[in-house]
Amino acid sequence: MRFVRISVFSGIAILGLWQQLAFAQPVFVQRVPGRPTPADGVEAAISDEKALEAANLKETDAAGLLGYLRTRTLSDADLSKIQAVIKRLGADDFEARLKAAVEVEKYGSAAVGPLKAAWQTDPDPEIAYRSGEALKRMEKVPHAAVAAAAVRALAKLKPPDTAAVLLGFLPLADNDRVADEIRTTLIAVAVKDGKAEPALLAGLADPVPARRAASAVALITGGSDKELIRIKDAFGKVKEVARSEKDIETRFQILHAMLTVARDRDALNLLVEAIPELPRGRLWQVEDFLLQLAGKDSPKIQLGRTPEALAKGRDAWKAWIEKSPQAAALEKFAYVPRIHGKMLLVLYDQRYGSGSVVELGPDLKEKWKIPNLLGPRDAAYLPDGTIAIAEQNSNRVTIRDTTGRILATRNIGGNNRVFGNPQQVQVLDSGELMVTCRNVIVVYKKDKDEEAYRYVRQQYDMVAAHRFPNGETLILLQNGTDQNIFIDDQGKEIPDRKLKTGVSYGEAYATAGGEGRVLVTEQNQVVEYDLKKNEKVWSKAINSPRFVQRLPNGNTIIIEAQSNRAIEVAPDGEEVWSYTAPAGMSLFRAYRN
Repeated sequence: MRFVRISVFSGIAILGLWQQLAFAQPVFVQRVPGRPTPADGVEAAISDEKALEAANLKETDAAGLLGYLRTRTLSDADLSKIQAVIKRLGADDFEARLKAAVEVEKYGSAAVGPLKAAWQTDPDPEIAYRSGEALKRMEKVPHAAVAAAAVRALAKLKPPDTAAVLLGFLPLADNDRVADEIRTTLIAVAVKDGKAEPALLAGLADPVPARRAASAVALITGGSDKELIRIKDAFGKVKEVARSEKDIETRFQILHAMLTVARDRDALNLLVEAIPELPRGRLWQVEDFLLQLAGKDSPKIQLGRTPEALAKGRDAWKAWIEKSPQAAALEKFAYVPRIHGKMLLVLYDQRYGSGSVVELGPDLKEKWKIPNLLGPRDAAYLPDGTIAIAEQNSNRVTIRDTTGRILATRNIGGNNRVFGNPQQVQVLDSGELMVTCRNVIVVYKKDKDEEAYRYVRQQYDMVAAHRFPNGETLILLQNGTDQNIFIDDQGKEIPDRKLKTGVSYGEAYATAGGEGRVLVTEQNQVVEYDLKKNEKVWSKAINSPRFVQRLPNGNTIIIEAQSNRAIEVAPDGEEVWSYTAPAGMSLFRAYRN
C-alpha cells in the first residue's frame, strides 16, 4: 500500500504546479512535505515567566519545577515504546498510520520530546510530517520554552534532587538548547556541602552515554575556578572513566574538559592517541587546541581524510608532545576556542523557492534544522547564539533561535522603499549587522531594527561585500574587475580606492583572508588579494565557487556550485575534506565554527 503515501505527496506537488501556473508570481514558495511551515506554529519569543505560567508553574516553586520535569521523564522502556509507535507513523498501511497517531497522543507531554526529534530530523518525510501534526494537536503548552525556563530557575534555586532529575530528563530534552541549559545547570550544582554531588558521581556509571558525559563534564567544570582541579574528590574517578570509556563521543567530551579546564597532561596524550577514532568535527577541535598550544613550532601535518593520514597525524603530534616545552608547561596555557566542531549550512531548494539552515554536529549529522525559509542565501550567528538569516524571496533578514522561532525581523525595504533580495549578512565586531543586497547595503545597529547607515547603488550590480575592522567595506560588482569599490564606515564611497580582481558573477562572496587580505570568489577560481599591494597572493582553480572561508588552521573551505559540495583545501591546494549537499538542495554556505 506504499502508493497511498506517494499519492499524497504527488497531490501536493501537482497542486503546487497548478498554483504556479494560475497565479504566475515571480517567486513562489511551496510547502515542502514532511515539515510544518513557519505559519504552522513557530512559537513567538516568550519570557520564562510566561512560559512557566502556561504550565501553571512559578520560578520560585522548586517542587513544582522538579515535578514537571519528572512527569516528562521516561524510563528507557517507555521511551522505546513511544519511539516504536512513532516509527509506525510511517507504516505502509494508511489505517496503521492513523492508529499510531492516536496511540502516540495518549502518552501526553511525555511524548513531546520524541515527537519533536522525529519532526525535526527523521529522514522519512511521512514520519516527520505526522509527528509535526501530532505536536500541533498535543502541544497546547510550549514545552521546550517551559523546560528551558524550569531548568534555568532550578539553577538559581538549587533544591535537593536537582542533579538527579536533570540527568534523568537530559536524553529527552526537547532540543539542543534545552539540553545545553541542563548541562549548564548541572555544572552549577556539581558541588554539594563542599563535595561532589552524589547524583553526578552515580551518573559516571549510567548506561546512557549522554548522562555519563554530562556528569563527568560537570564534575570537571563545576566548583571554584581558582584551581585547575576544582572538585578534588571527583577528579580521580572522572579520570578512571575517561580511560575506560568505550563511547568515543563521551570519551572526547570528558578528555576535552580535562584538557581545557584542568589542563591535564594525560588528557592531552589520550586525546592525541584517539585521533584516528574521532569524528571529523572533534578532530577540528583537537587540531585547534594543538595548533594554539604549539604555535610556530607545530608539526607541518594535515589531519587528512584517510585512516593512514590520521594515523600519520597522530604520530606526528605524539612525537611533538614528547619533546615540546609547551606541552610540558600545559598548566600555563590559556586556550581560547576558535573552532567548536560544527558546521552551519545554508541550503536552497530552487524547485520550491524555499530552503533551510542546518547545523551539523561534530559527527557531521544534523543537529538542528530551520526549514521552509523563503529563499535563504546566507546566515550568521549573532553574539547571543541566535541566527540572522538572509531570506531573499521575502526581502528580509529574520533573527531566529535554533527552533526556528522568529525573534525579530529586518525588512530591508524600510519606509516603503523598494530594495531587496539580501545576498549576504555579516555580524560586525561592534555587534551591528550588515546586510548586502543587489542594490543596497544596510547596517543595523546592535540588537535594533534601526539603521546606522545605508549605501544605495541604482545599477543593481552588487554581488558581495565585506567590511574590515578599519571600517572600510569592499563591494564586488557583477562582471567588474577594476570597477570594484570601497565605502567608509558611514556608507560613503572612498575616492580612488579600488581593488583589481577577476570577473565576479551573481553568486560571488567576499570575506577576510590573512591580515590585510581579502578572499573573493570569481567565475573560475577563489583568490586571496593583498589589499595594500593590490595583488594576488593565493588562488585555487574552482568551477563556479559561491562561498569561501579561511580557517584558523590556514586551510580554506570553498563551495563549488557545479558539484554542489564544500571542500577544505590546504594552502598547497590538497583536498583534505569534503561535504556534498543533500539531493535537490543547492549548497550556498558551509561555515565551520
